[in-house]
Amino acid sequence: MDIRAYISSGIIESYVLGLASEEEVSILNCIRKNNSEVEQAIIEAEIALEDLADSQAIEMPMQLKQDIWNKLIVENLVPNEDHKIDETLVPSSTDHNDVIVMDTEKKMLVARSYKWTIAASLLLAVSIGANIFLYQRKQDTANKLNQTTSLLDAEQAKLATLQDKWALVQNPAIKTIPLKGVETKPDYLALVFWDQVSKTVYLSIEHMPVAPKGKQYQLWAMVDGKPVNAGVFPLDLKGDTASKMLDIPKAQAFAITLEDEGGKDVPTLTALCVMGSI
Repeated sequence: MDIRAYISSGIIESYVLGLASEEEVSILNCIRKNNSEVEQAIIEAEIALEDLADSQAIEMPMQLKQDIWNKLIVENLVPNEDHKIDETLVPSSTDHNDVIVMDTEKKMLVARSYKWTIAASLLLAVSIGANIFLYQRKQDTANKLNQTTSLLDAEQAKLATLQDKWALVQNPAIKTIPLKGVETKPDYLALVFWDQVSKTVYLSIEHMPVAPKGKQYQLWAMVDGKPVNAGVFPLDLKGDTASKMLDIPKAQAFAITLEDEGGKDVPTLTALCVMGSI
């Protein structure tokens, strides 16, 4: 076994902190009995944890100490000051100095265990705090990146829409026809782009509410005083997108009505939204 690699693996720190598994502890105890280097590494790790506990120690308020001590007495975890130890429980051959030494060793062991516990708790708290901080920072960064990406995608979509419209406006064969809101809907506005050569029609709904569920905007061309179906505006498109409609060879005006989804053969005059003459 490579002892150096074993020591640097972190198993000793896990052992001192009480985080090692039973199998790991068993193996370590077996190795430390036969290898002084491993034993020394364990001692150094314990001392390092003690030093850490000492450097981070906070003096406990006297009142808190007293409250804890009283609680221990109530729960019979420590003897009351007035409680006398039964001498029959102490062997007559026990020397007073031996009792003091044993008592002192127990106190030192408890003190060391207490320091290790504090050090382990401190390291665990620091580790948890660091992980939470890093996780939150990672999440914040990911959220900001997602927000930025979404905004960028939205801006690129708007730019593409504007570029498409600009190409239509710049085309000398395209005639732009504004469709203004009727008397009951003065704020409504839509644009028809009509190619005079190919007779292709594009519709852009500039300022109109999204069609209610089950409804759809339908474009009509007024040809010699009669309405001709020019198609329905797709439900999956944003209003300001120029959507290709049905070709119209000739027309004197265009209008939009709000019809049942899928459109109708004849416009509902009471559902007229916008209209514009050529």
